[in-house]
Amino acid sequence: MTQAWVLDPPQGIIDGLVRLHEAGENAVVAEEARKLLEAFPASYTLWQILGGVLLELGQYGPAELALGQAVTLRPDIAEAQANHSTALRALERIDEAETRAREALRLDAGSVRAMMELSAVLIHRGAMMEVVKICDQVLRLDRTAWAAMNTRGVALQAMGRLPDARRAFEAAIREVPTFAEAHRNLSALKPWTAPDAHLAQMLAIHDDAATEDPDRMRLSVALFRAYDKMNQPEVAWPYLAEANALRKAAQGYEFAADAELFAHIRAVFGDLEPLAAEAAPVVPIFILGMPRSGTTLSEQIMSSHGSVTGAGELGVVNALAQHFLSGAVRADAAGLTAFRAAYFEAVAPLAQGRAFVTDKMPHNFRYAGLIAAAFPEAKIVHVTRDARAVCWSNLAHYFVAEGLGYANDAADVVGFHGLYREMMDFWEKRWPGRIRVLDYEALVENPEAETRALISDLGLPWDEACLRPEDNRRAVQTASTAQVRRRVYKGSSAAWKRYEPWVGTAFSHLPEG
Repeated sequence: MTQAWVLDPPQGIIDGLVRLHEAGENAVVAEEARKLLEAFPASYTLWQILGGVLLELGQYGPAELALGQAVTLRPDIAEAQANHSTALRALERIDEAETRAREALRLDAGSVRAMMELSAVLIHRGAMMEVVKICDQVLRLDRTAWAAMNTRGVALQAMGRLPDARRAFEAAIREVPTFAEAHRNLSALKPWTAPDAHLAQMLAIHDDAATEDPDRMRLSVALFRAYDKMNQPEVAWPYLAEANALRKAAQGYEFAADAELFAHIRAVFGDLEPLAAEAAPVVPIFILGMPRSGTTLSEQIMSSHGSVTGAGELGVVNALAQHFLSGAVRADAAGLTAFRAAYFEAVAPLAQGRAFVTDKMPHNFRYAGLIAAAFPEAKIVHVTRDARAVCWSNLAHYFVAEGLGYANDAADVVGFHGLYREMMDFWEKRWPGRIRVLDYEALVENPEAETRALISDLGLPWDEACLRPEDNRRAVQTASTAQVRRRVYKGSSAAWKRYEPWVGTAFSHLPEG
């Protein structure tokens, strides 16, 4: 008799991996799962376990490969599709993530996991009304799914419906008092003029020995925000330091990896020539620079124009650039033509019939040379800001996206800022006249003159609406969500000075201005 092919290891071994995971030994689980996969390469369960722990370890590239293999083995399982979507989303490959999330829902229309994953993808898309509808559907299916209430609040906040968002966060906390992410969201939304019962509640949960590190990290962020707004920097700083230390440990950021990546990007794209391309369906406006440099305000101004649609932070360039960086596609005329076509296929529909569309992914500064070569008609706007102000803003803000590991440590963010400056100096010398610099401090000091000059340089006729970006009602889901609902204001670039006793040494390595 022929022995049946064994796909999975014995259940006792799987149970042992689960126990190790529950004990927080994710690195051990990953190592053991890899060894087991040598003997059981067709084990869907092992690929899922490996991908899951790699996600928790912040190793998103390997996690995507593992979870992609799980989907290849069992494309009929909704959970596999949803998990792969999560990994793709972490890599900012949003188009692919949406395809997986929607396939998960097609396989299991009642899956709360699939619905919540799709809502997370759509937040990246800026499709906030659809997110609200999905969350409402989840809550009808399961009134205890308070993560959906929190996500609903995030979407409402992005839509500018701040009182509704606050009620959603408060409802989630009433039902699950230890819901750290809802506490973080609510704290970020509140004005914090004085201590209140919510502050006492967060302190108690934070100080509870039973609170796990991921939740303590979010609560530390929330407590920093509260004490910072109450102008108590000496109380606020230890919470920010704790939050950043915990997140840095979880993400395992290595500055050397970014330095190597930046050098590789220059090697691959540094000598490109402009593509002789056919007319584009839409003119993209790439808004790039350091995160927290003013890119969101800049996009609000530009997308207030009647000929411009704001598409928000798109991961399309980064996702497509990986084909060149991996060596799978050559960065020649044929490769650039395919890159250009794939970009417009994804982005042109977002223009909603308007002539211009913004792509505000700050980290696209890495690919400014690729953009300049592949899109000769594109407008490239590099938003600059005082180095100390932008580094402090990165250090002090909680980024929902996981790809900003440098923002958790003062020395790392200063080092990354140096890589950014070197990269932009390289591109501006390589492509003279192609990159329009927009100075954030000048913009907030003299908004009308700077805005008029910007709109003119984009080749657009003047539109008075560009002077009222706070009236732009499009959904905004970035770390600047609250600020975009306010009139252009001064003073934010001096916020770091209150924390100079703690960051002054690291920031002394930054250039003035």
